[in-house]
Amino acid sequence: MPTPRAEIQRASESSFSQTEKHSSLSHPLASVSLLLATGGDKRIWPDAITGRNRYGTRTTPTYDEISFSSSTASNVSADGYAAADREWKRLTNSASPTAVAVDRWFDDTREQILRALSCTDAELIFAASGTDAELVALCLLASLSKRPLTNIFVAPDETGNGVPRAAAGLHFSDQTALGISIQPGTPIAGLSPGRIEVRSIALRHPNGEPRENYEIDGDLVATVSEEIKQDRDVIVHVLDTSKTGLTGVTREAARHVSALAPGRVRVIIDACQLRCPIAELRQDLADGFLVAITASKFIAAPPFAGALILPSAIVEELRTAANIPAGLADYTAALDWPQALRERMPLTFKSEMNLGLGLRWTSGLANLTRFSSTRSAHHDLIKAHFVGLIRSRVQGMAGVVLHDDDDGDHLVSRSIVPLTVLNSDGGFATFEEAAAMQACLRRDDNGPICHVGQPVRVGPRAALRVSASALDIAAASERMTMGLALEAACLPLESDLDIFFEKWATGRRCLQEL
Repeated sequence: MPTPRAEIQRASESSFSQTEKHSSLSHPLASVSLLLATGGDKRIWPDAITGRNRYGTRTTPTYDEISFSSSTASNVSADGYAAADREWKRLTNSASPTAVAVDRWFDDTREQILRALSCTDAELIFAASGTDAELVALCLLASLSKRPLTNIFVAPDETGNGVPRAAAGLHFSDQTALGISIQPGTPIAGLSPGRIEVRSIALRHPNGEPRENYEIDGDLVATVSEEIKQDRDVIVHVLDTSKTGLTGVTREAARHVSALAPGRVRVIIDACQLRCPIAELRQDLADGFLVAITASKFIAAPPFAGALILPSAIVEELRTAANIPAGLADYTAALDWPQALRERMPLTFKSEMNLGLGLRWTSGLANLTRFSSTRSAHHDLIKAHFVGLIRSRVQGMAGVVLHDDDDGDHLVSRSIVPLTVLNSDGGFATFEEAAAMQACLRRDDNGPICHVGQPVRVGPRAALRVSASALDIAAASERMTMGLALEAACLPLESDLDIFFEKWATGRRCLQEL
């Protein structure tokens, strides 16, 4: 039987309460656009006047804005919005022949994601963000360990801002995605203070130069070996794609340290950008690694759509887990979990569902399905052309440079191009000046609003990130399938880049006036 409309209404009103006081909109059943902005933290709440969140993006389709910001956040796509609207109607119209019970809907959505990734022998847990997925993984692995834990992760300055705290088992914000107020920096209930120690491995040298893979892998092997000698269990993170497109810890090194002490060394693949070949994720799960993903980066769903994928071996271990930290219930709802696990979890859930999270994933699925239906042979060609277009436009342009330290092979494979912002004297701009440039690009005067990835610190530099999304690549691939040559298929993308860099030149003049 489909879930009664009244039950869905109560859930939507619960989600709506987070944003209602920030918006003039009010309705017993929140609109799809507003629901897409719930079930995350304050950064995705819409402004009452502009309808934009703190990333500057919207949960209604925008047809006149240019977006190269998929490394951070994107506006909802037209297809994504239509998919979310269609699923919302299925949930709320019990008379519809396609009506579905809400618990079945969440399970169906999970199955569709796993099918799209060809990972059907795994299980998926929804999480509001990559940082939430990190916390879920930590709590699960802590429940499977009886020893003190060492959590090793790469490049704290090139992952989510809350990851260092989450990796230590600490609350990372003042409010969870479920609207529960907590004290940042305090321990998660059920994770004993002092049990978890965090070790970090640098991805770059202090001057911003990327470290070699063998250096990073060497640090990892030495650290894991020492922690095992200290009778500690170890969690290892493989950073598949950093904020600037780099990778940290090779899969080979991860397999090596995992074999040093089977069952005591666990590996999490941080694939939250979701820019690696899908086949790599399938191999990661076959190797027994947990995989954290989001739909809100490369796949260009609205921000705060994360998930943790569990290999079958871990699922079997969790069936008998008895010590899930109680504080995890502040972050995760019952229907975030697959039926195979939620009915066995020794966890008292405080929330039944996170509708906004489910709808954001529905939006992301529309984009993922479109991308996965295009020819993979086209993808690297389009990425390489995209990077070449940026290189050619930056050469000789005032106020910006593609620094040699950032201009590596990873630009094509990960399609994130960090552009170092220069000040009026030709020196490196400050982080604040880079943020001001981003704000200038988002102004609606002197051309269309242009979105770019948030500034990141790269040694002494500050960079804004220009990135291609799955939708950019899918659109060009579709045109190639219709018979256009690569250059012709990428003309709309090239036109957008021309407008974007003209806006950048205007933004530089804007900065000079500050």
